[in-house]
Amino acid sequence: MHYKTLHFMKREKHRLSREDSAIFESMKGRYVSEKEAEFFRIMQHREEYEITSLNDLIVSEYDNPDEIYLVREYYEEYLVGHGIGTDGAEEEHVMTLSEALSLNLMELGFISRNLTLLQWLRESGYRYVNYDRNYDLRQDRQHCRQIFI
Repeated sequence: MHYKTLHFMKREKHRLSREDSAIFESMKGRYVSEKEAEFFRIMQHREEYEITSLNDLIVSEYDNPDEIYLVREYYEEYLVGHGIGTDGAEEEHVMTLSEALSLNLMELGFISRNLTLLQWLRESGYRYVNYDRNYDLRQDRQHCRQIFI
């Protein structure tokens, strides 16, 4: 196995997928809270300008009672998963944020309530979202998930 090397200092704007461009545009002015507005503004900026190879842990399974996690990889790929210590056994890999937000967590067997990830984030008031866990930018690399290719 080897690690994929990425160029982190490149500051050119990454071209978003059609799906994520559409969701970012459609959400403008329709946010249910200031926390939701902040979430979409930050995620759009990150997808456009902040590549990550060591992962950007947006929601940690350790921080919420449902043990849901959301991880951004590279620019706009995401892992949505469930469980502490499951080593990815209970996770879905998707190519866009819009796809991640539309995943039904009950259908995946993650929770007993019939909610998409977006509905779950709204239900929680976005309180489990943490924007300070992009491990390419942090020094301590705590809770780091490595990507092997």
